[in-house]
Amino acid sequence: MTTAGRVPLFENVRGALVVLVVMGHSLEPLLAREPLARALYTALYLFHIPAFAFLSGHLSRAELNRKALAGIAWSLLAPLVIFQALYAAFDAWVLGRGWNWQWLVMPYWLLWFLLSLACWRLMLPLLRRLPMPLGVSLALALGAGLLPWVGYLFGLSRTLVFLPCFVAGYLARREWLLGDTGRSGPRRHALAGALFLALAGFVWAMATGSVSAPSPQWLYGSTSYVALGADPLTGMATRLALFCCALALTWGVFVLCPRNDGALTRLGGRSLAPFLLHGFAVRGIEKVGGFSLIHGATGVLLVLLGGAILAVLLGQPLIVRITRPLWEPRRLFQRG
Repeated sequence: MTTAGRVPLFENVRGALVVLVVMGHSLEPLLAREPLARALYTALYLFHIPAFAFLSGHLSRAELNRKALAGIAWSLLAPLVIFQALYAAFDAWVLGRGWNWQWLVMPYWLLWFLLSLACWRLMLPLLRRLPMPLGVSLALALGAGLLPWVGYLFGLSRTLVFLPCFVAGYLARREWLLGDTGRSGPRRHALAGALFLALAGFVWAMATGSVSAPSPQWLYGSTSYVALGADPLTGMATRLALFCCALALTWGVFVLCPRNDGALTRLGGRSLAPFLLHGFAVRGIEKVGGFSLIHGATGVLLVLLGGAILAVLLGQPLIVRITRPLWEPRRLFQRG
């Protein structure tokens, strides 16, 4: 996963998003007792998963030939199987939670994205042939919540809920994402900055109790409207509003991320390692009681900083080189 031949902006976005993912997961042990952690977590989940889906869609091709299928199998499904087994063993032997048969049919915690991305790439050639692919994908996302049995099983709910973000990324014109020059450049940056200032205000309102934080389940996209306590109309309206909010903030991320090659670009090119590995560190720290030492706003901000540092450390060339066979197992067979 080098950055050679890649667009620096997209690698910078990927690098920024993987840092936000690790930061978000680092906040999870604090959600029940720290209002600021809950507020920041909500803000992150409003856009960082949709933005990852959007970027993945933009970088995907609507092809379904032997090469494409092999790529999906080796780059997504093989790491999914390997890390599913590793995390299940980690849960049983290190965290002491015992073996859970559900891991045979349900992606472990952060691994759902690999399965969903594989499904999105398989669905893309079909959706591309339809008259309104974004409209169809949005209908599937809204309709998924009507199924009372939809949930974590095979990551089905999340696959459908975040499908419109993936399709929107595929349909987005590259010049629209890259364009920041000319007279419109300052206006775009000002508007994007205003979006995130508004998000910061929302965080402050949630942290101080002025506004109630929504249930994280709305942001996970993993359960039905019935399970969320909403009627179908309210559920679909809420999900549509969240989709619009996610797209606006995703646009803001693309506008505000640097366009030059730098350290963030290189982290983006090595982002799969920190994405797949950070769960061991976060759950391990939680197991030994590290998060019980964190209190107050200062502690929450230190956790955010620690999450960012963890993402950067796990993306270092040495760690990437040592762990590469786990998430690129095809290399072992090619050498053989």
